[in-house]
Amino acid sequence: MLQNMNYGVELMVRLKRGDAAAYDVLYELFWDKLYSHTLIRIRNTEAAKDIVQNVFINLWERRETIEINTTLEQFLFGAVKLQVLNFFRSEKADEKVLDYTLKKMEGALAPFNELSEYLEMERLIDAELKKLPDNMRHAYLLKNERHTTKEIAAKLNLAEQTVSNHISEAMRRIRTSVRNEFIERSV
Repeated sequence: MLQNMNYGVELMVRLKRGDAAAYDVLYELFWDKLYSHTLIRIRNTEAAKDIVQNVFINLWERRETIEINTTLEQFLFGAVKLQVLNFFRSEKADEKVLDYTLKKMEGALAPFNELSEYLEMERLIDAELKKLPDNMRHAYLLKNERHTTKEIAAKLNLAEQTVSNHISEAMRRIRTSVRNEFIERSV
């Protein structure tokens, strides 16, 4: 036990110095354990891989400033636990945001009695989508296809927070455009 603890300390010292070989050793030692642990909790293979990968990426990015007051294994499992909690929070939040947006869109469509008005709204939404920056448009479209924020982040090579921000901003712009267009018509 003491020898394993010293080995973990030695690996962290090497990691803090930027030793990529130490990072590789940590990855090999803990990847399978962390992945299995995560998969049991969330039952989603891609998301479990993303979570473990994010833990290792964060470890590498923060290697110079990170302070570990437990064993390395306890630290890594704690980091995974936080990522799993964030996963469940973001999934619930994403579902609520998407449901809210769909209800708003349905509410906006309710007064439309003629097909031409509905088609005009679709045209307006398409035009607004074309105005969005590429990553924002892709994030929004992937979300409408029911992809998770993590999946979108991986596909677009963006941070999850950036993806969430893109989706929120896209929905805001589309809602504003639709609202403005149809308020102008009713005045």
